[in-house]
Amino acid sequence: MIVSSQLPFAPLALDRSGIRHLYVRDTAACPLPEGCGAVMPEVWTVVSDATAMADMGEGEILLRSATALLERLAGRLARERVGLRLYAAGGASFLSRVAIVADAAGLAVGEVLLAPPRDAARRVLCVHCDTVNEAVEGDTVRCLGCGTTLFVRDHYSRGLGAYMGVGEPEILLQAMEAAARHG
Repeated sequence: MIVSSQLPFAPLALDRSGIRHLYVRDTAACPLPEGCGAVMPEVWTVVSDATAMADMGEGEILLRSATALLERLAGRLARERVGLRLYAAGGASFLSRVAIVADAAGLAVGEVLLAPPRDAARRVLCVHCDTVNEAVEGDTVRCLGCGTTLFVRDHYSRGLGAYMGVGEPEILLQAMEAAARHG
């Protein structure tokens, strides 16, 4: 289980202490972990193709969406035993969602290895209305749920798979401005 308020990103390298190795990625552009050769991980790749049906490609399983991959991963981890090493690469949102599935399955910190995200887009939870804002690429975002301008904090919620967004709700700002005008 991941225990800090940050996801533990690091360049991926094959952990030889593992008995089984599973590598999941949200695009084929993400390279295999360093050290693959004699030991090759099982590879699952999102191909964003409506015709992909969890087919075995050239040594890998191709899935049509990140959701399909994550559902399959949850099922796989529910049946796993000690010794699996889970490697994940892709965008920040994908990595957050992989971490949620791994946490729910009870994987330990050393069993889950996350590559640095290939993009800056993050999932941000509005602490005011509980809306999850996807693909946020900056330090601020206007919440899709309540319209509040959120400041994105570095605090990551493992349970929600999102960073916290905090701000002053628009209605409160309007009331403060009205009170200031009326003295």
